[in-house]
Amino acid sequence: MKVLYLVNMNENNRKGLFTATHEKLKEIVKSDEVKDYEIYCIQFVDAGFMKLLKKLKNRAIRTMGADEFIYEGLIYKKIYIKVGVLNKFIEKVNLDKFNYVPMIMRNKNDIKKYDLVSAHWGYPHGRIAYFINKLFNKPYIVTYHGSDVHTMPVKNPHIKNQVLEVMNNAYKNIFVSNKLYLDAKKLGYEKENYIITKNGVNTDKFYPIDRKEKDIIKEKLNLKRTVIGFVGNLNKIKRADKLIEIFENIRNSKNELDISFLVVGDGELKSSMMNKSKEKNIDVVFTGNASVDEVRNYMNVMNIMVTPSRNEGFGLVIVEANACGTRVVASNVGGICEAIESEEYLVDDGENFEIRFAQKVCNTLDEDYIKAKLVESVVNNFSWENIAKDETDIYKGGLHE
Repeated sequence: MKVLYLVNMNENNRKGLFTATHEKLKEIVKSDEVKDYEIYCIQFVDAGFMKLLKKLKNRAIRTMGADEFIYEGLIYKKIYIKVGVLNKFIEKVNLDKFNYVPMIMRNKNDIKKYDLVSAHWGYPHGRIAYFINKLFNKPYIVTYHGSDVHTMPVKNPHIKNQVLEVMNNAYKNIFVSNKLYLDAKKLGYEKENYIITKNGVNTDKFYPIDRKEKDIIKEKLNLKRTVIGFVGNLNKIKRADKLIEIFENIRNSKNELDISFLVVGDGELKSSMMNKSKEKNIDVVFTGNASVDEVRNYMNVMNIMVTPSRNEGFGLVIVEANACGTRVVASNVGGICEAIESEEYLVDDGENFEIRFAQKVCNTLDEDYIKAKLVESVVNNFSWENIAKDETDIYKGGLHE
């Protein structure tokens, strides 16, 4: 079969959504079932008055770049869509087909040769798949990863209506956790055209490293004996705005100076977090965005990784840390309970969250555990090979229908 993929990828931020999508696609295209495929990486470019507005507000302007990028043998073809003030208005009055159909028609000869469309992100990627279906009668599947269900449609009523239309007309909707499916039901999704899968982990990339390597990394970053870490985007969904407060509570509870905090990632809150950590005299190392190999090494030097998200579709970063033999303390939200090794490491949201979260981290630090068993559990339960097989089985069902 011939499959066209629509993805939401940033090659300069290769974690989270990027990893989950790339690893699944890399495994799927090994299959004898997929004879031909192409990956459209949808990119948005600011145009007209939108560029001027962003310039006046000193915000980053999205521009066109290369035609493609290649990562681990997969070619991601960049498809650019211009966005101006009029396009934003069109989107809000449910006329978004005028934003996406022109791009589809420009690539129609290419699109027509594929049997099926697989979109990895609910909006607008799922929406583009929906319009391809309307124009060329191609069945489509959409995989939902988190914010495309639990955040964007909740904040934007017009997106909610459009996402529900995508879900209701898809051959199959794939949710990366049961909690994400329940969030879709809260939006008003009622059909039975869905399955629930987990995200997996590539254990060739995430694994324990030896003590000597850890010591070299800790010395290079000037990290102390105990390291508490965070990996992810520095935004409010990840509760990065409360991360320094959590670190302060951990330091005060442990009542010791032999502890460092490691923050791996970038985002809108980084500058304020750096300033706050200096004000409070907390030893925090900010690495910025990191390569997969660097992320693995940073996870390995952590005694505990914290994931205090306000919401999370699944929590792939938790499985990756566990594959390195590192325990994770996380908020009990979204699909995290389906990714974490044990519910004893979950902290319920609510009053005094930051204090209770810090105390859970401190208690966990004092507990012994068997690293080999933690790694073995990941290998047994989060295989990309099995997840990819499930998706190719769905392809066959879609083509049969």
